[in-house]
Amino acid sequence: MTERIKGIIQDTRLEFHQKRGQLAYEAENMLPYVGINERSKEYLDKRIICDIFEGHAPYRPRYILPDYLRFMKNGSEYLGIKPPEDLYEAVNALLIIYRYVPSITGYPVYLGQADELLEPYMDTVNGQEAEKLLRLYLTHIDRVMPDAFVHMNIGPRDTKAGRLILKLEAELRKAVPNISMKYSEETPADFARLAVATALEVGKPYFINHSAMLALLGENYGIASCYNSLNIGGGSHTLVRLDLKAAAGLAGGYQAFMDAVLPDAIASLCDIINARARFLVEASGFFQSSFLVREGLIQLSRFTSMAGVFGLYEAVELLSDGLRMGHDRPADDMADAIVRRARELVKGQTGAYCDGTGGKIGFHAQSGIDSDLDVTAGVRIKAGMEPGLFEQIRLQGSLQGYFDTGVSDIYNFDSTAKKNTGGVLKIINGAMKNGILIFALNTADSELVRITGYLVKRSDIRKYENGDPLREGTVKLGADSIKNKSVLERRIWKSDEGCC
Repeated sequence: MTERIKGIIQDTRLEFHQKRGQLAYEAENMLPYVGINERSKEYLDKRIICDIFEGHAPYRPRYILPDYLRFMKNGSEYLGIKPPEDLYEAVNALLIIYRYVPSITGYPVYLGQADELLEPYMDTVNGQEAEKLLRLYLTHIDRVMPDAFVHMNIGPRDTKAGRLILKLEAELRKAVPNISMKYSEETPADFARLAVATALEVGKPYFINHSAMLALLGENYGIASCYNSLNIGGGSHTLVRLDLKAAAGLAGGYQAFMDAVLPDAIASLCDIINARARFLVEASGFFQSSFLVREGLIQLSRFTSMAGVFGLYEAVELLSDGLRMGHDRPADDMADAIVRRARELVKGQTGAYCDGTGGKIGFHAQSGIDSDLDVTAGVRIKAGMEPGLFEQIRLQGSLQGYFDTGVSDIYNFDSTAKKNTGGVLKIINGAMKNGILIFALNTADSELVRITGYLVKRSDIRKYENGDPLREGTVKLGADSIKNKSVLERRIWKSDEGCC
């Protein structure tokens, strides 16, 4: 422990705020782990189940999605903020409250439905002032919240603020904030094409199947951090994940995996999740002390916890003696059966303080971390092994509907797609008709690389590899993910590829 602390203090690649965060994590881990049974501890020790380094004694929820609309309407007594009356005050109010919203990263993972929050104030200033203010707003977020998991939502409705955010993001070309666009039939085609054009330049926004998400979570939902779909005014206490590849390695075959290993592993997964949620709610004092609770910006009843799975591709490969998802129909059928069974098992457990998802733990396709080796994120097809575009969308569309708290897939296009935004939008429309919940897109030669759910600049990766200190701690995660997860080997599509 002493040597680890000394190593953090002396690491010249870390800035002060990064050292402080890591030292706080080490301090938390001096406490004993929250109370779990011996079988669960064994799964953790063997890294078959992973708590994503959330710490031994959680004292804040992993993801918090404040009701910023309520904040803008009522102001905040705690922060001394009155309801804004113009765009200057609106931008100032949001930038102040962001500073006080905790998360697992130390930065807010949800900035709200930014276009709808700012739209009522857009006509209080002239167009030139509005553009300058939103440029400063986005620049402040990038400089003061240097973490690629900081996330805002826009859409599905057309707004002046939404269009201006897209325009400025294409110009600023920064990894922060991450952005998703809720997309539905009410989204005008030209607004959607502007979002596609921006995404092909800077890897954001990605597209959310708004109609499908309404059916899962209702109107009052947000996308936080990477691809996490959660209740506004709530969030997630914790996210713990199961390595399906590692679990498959314990079984003597497919039937043993389905009948014995998977039920046992998920029982432990839920034991760990519930123990962490109970500690947070009952022992940490967070919900008793936070002004976000006192002022009605979050409610315990809108929270859940998340049970994540990853490594489906490799699990199927192991259990089928080499069949490949996306290429062999029996492998696809096996993948569907595994995911369906895993969901049934998760939803068969009671979730401690999970009223936000009906008293059940949310089911999540976890998009990987930098230290993962030879294992694919979530339920995706292994990078470089993608089949045809239609086959990939067909399979992912059939799998994504099982997940109520987050799932994703990433599609890389060649640079000619920038001249055919209508063609890319047609692919997105077809994908969503086939069940895709979240469609992330990028161009293969973009300066901004989508790692899993977050973006990193290639130039920043080079600086990190040269030993330069950087503002964004997520650059290290991105650099290690590129080495360990074949991120740059994703198949590249043309915008006129037939699909759906």
